[in-house]
Amino acid sequence: MKAPRQAAVLVPLTLLVLLAPTVTACDAPPPRDPAAPPAPSPSASASPAALTPRPLRIPRIPAGGGCPVTVPRPWSGPGVATAVLGDGPVYPVADYFRDGTVLELRPEDRGPDGSYVKKVRWISAGYIGPVLVRAARIDGKGTASSRFSYTGEERHGGHHAELTSPTSDLPGTTTVGGPGCYVLQVDGTTFTTTVVFRAA
Repeated sequence: MKAPRQAAVLVPLTLLVLLAPTVTACDAPPPRDPAAPPAPSPSASASPAALTPRPLRIPRIPAGGGCPVTVPRPWSGPGVATAVLGDGPVYPVADYFRDGTVLELRPEDRGPDGSYVKKVRWISAGYIGPVLVRAARIDGKGTASSRFSYTGEERHGGHHAELTSPTSDLPGTTTVGGPGCYVLQVDGTTFTTTVVFRAA
């Protein structure tokens, strides 16, 4: 009677010994193929392009001098615009400025903090890569900024975005603290351009 009872105990123990390596193998990570490329580092940049911010080019205004606004240029390139501002290849559309040079400030554009937010569209033609848009007042104290509405983020004291198409239509906004003379600077990996406008 004792022999069968001992056999019954030994069978489950044998099964446990046989299954143990299988369970351990399931928990261990699979062996890595030596030919496979290394896994990307979590800190690696998602963008292959790099943009080093350049100093802001703020025009000097002589005492008693006016605002040296950028003259609009007719536009026949991609996108919907009759005129643009600056040398490009990323341009604010002049159609959003009165007479092409004046950002018109209306009471309904004024926010709770007293600044004015205006719709200004941008066009990019012939450029792929990162851009940085910054703004500043040049005739006194005051704040200013410009941003694209659907792409990019705040970085380096301005708005940074990656343009992935050689032609881009970029809705955006420009914010100023009040009436005055302002500059927009756009930096890319291959260019820097400035635009001067007046807000009134």
